[in-house]
Amino acid sequence: MEKRELRRADFVTSLALILFSIWMLYETFQMPMKDTFGGVQNVWYVSPALFPLIISIFLLIFGITLLLYSIKEGGAQYFLNTIRLYFSKYQGISEKGIRFIAILVALFSFVYVNVPRIDFFITVFLFLNFCITIFYFDDPTLLRKLTLFYFLGTVFFVIIFLTDISLKLNAFYLYTMDFLSLLFLLSYVFYSWILIRYNDIFKKKFFITLGVALGFPVFICPIFRYFLLVPLPYEGMVTEIMHTIYYAIK
Repeated sequence: MEKRELRRADFVTSLALILFSIWMLYETFQMPMKDTFGGVQNVWYVSPALFPLIISIFLLIFGITLLLYSIKEGGAQYFLNTIRLYFSKYQGISEKGIRFIAILVALFSFVYVNVPRIDFFITVFLFLNFCITIFYFDDPTLLRKLTLFYFLGTVFFVIIFLTDISLKLNAFYLYTMDFLSLLFLLSYVFYSWILIRYNDIFKKKFFITLGVALGFPVFICPIFRYFLLVPLPYEGMVTEIMHTIYYAIK
């Protein structure tokens, strides 16, 4: 390999090492440094956090050192030039690539972000509305804009959950995250409408999408919760409203 390609690889590797070491530090500080077992208090040097703490600190130091060296030798600049050249040559990601990314983002947000933490009714509604619109509209421009909007929203919620801001918000009001997710859902619906409001064909597809995306959780959630007696993955704001209506009728 050429020297500049090696320095470019050093730059990418250093970023990966720094991010990994920061994640290790975050997880390590969740472990107890001292604790009491059976009336006996453990000292800090027998803590399970000690070894990963040492490893993560050394990894962070190595990563920063490698980053500074790669920047000094031009690796960072060569990496940025390579990115610019790629996008100028291929004009960004292809439509097929966007569709693949959209599927990954939808599945990731549904399985790993929303289902364990957001009211199941809202989660299903949001997931179906996004998946149906990006494929049912069948328009490359809409596909890119809607995928970007949904991706940025997913990043926002990932940051909130990873930094435990969600716990503080829910401590202030029990259904804060459900409310924020509902706002995101309404924002996505409104944004979709703004993009297609002058196209009669898209407007028809828009209302069909809303009907299907809303109708499915309206039908399936009460069946599982009240007839099959299966608890939903996460029961929040909308589920509580369903409880109120169900027991008021019953």
